[in-house]
Amino acid sequence: MTRIGAVLAGLGVVAASALAVAPQAAADHPSEGGGSLGAPEDLDGRWASPTPVGKKVCPTKSFWVGDGWGVSRGSRKHRGIDLAADRGTPIFAVEDGRINRTKRQANGALQIVLKGASGPKYYYGHMDEVFISGGDKVVAGQVIGTMGDSGSPGAVHLHFEYWKSGRESAAVNPKKFVTRICRL
Repeated sequence: MTRIGAVLAGLGVVAASALAVAPQAAADHPSEGGGSLGAPEDLDGRWASPTPVGKKVCPTKSFWVGDGWGVSRGSRKHRGIDLAADRGTPIFAVEDGRINRTKRQANGALQIVLKGASGPKYYYGHMDEVFISGGDKVVAGQVIGTMGDSGSPGAVHLHFEYWKSGRESAAVNPKKFVTRICRL
């Protein structure tokens, strides 16, 4: 069984079908070596990306907003927005770009940093699974991971940061950006 088949079977998905609402994948998608659930148009409804707003896609779907920008974290402030959903909910590339890195942080959280084609970087944290690797090209709406609680046991969510300038850790409040691309 392929990785795609194993992941989908584990989620109770019997077959994947094409969807008209998913964006078209680039000719070189998926990239070599990183692994992927496949092009967005080849996946069933659960894995279909949200409808794009311009060239951007909401990083997840069927979520509620948890902690926001500036919430106290003891000696530091929260530098992103938490989007909570059921474990295994798909997480999407916000825009076309290249994966800067994926890694497990010291606290155990799985992270992804995506460098968008338009210049910003996007930080994704706390996934259960990551389907891409550093250097991979991605297209807006491509499934890059699944919602989880790695590094934050019992709190299933996506920690999402928007580094508008493209500089590492130069997070800005993502509320307006998320509100626009997720149509909140």
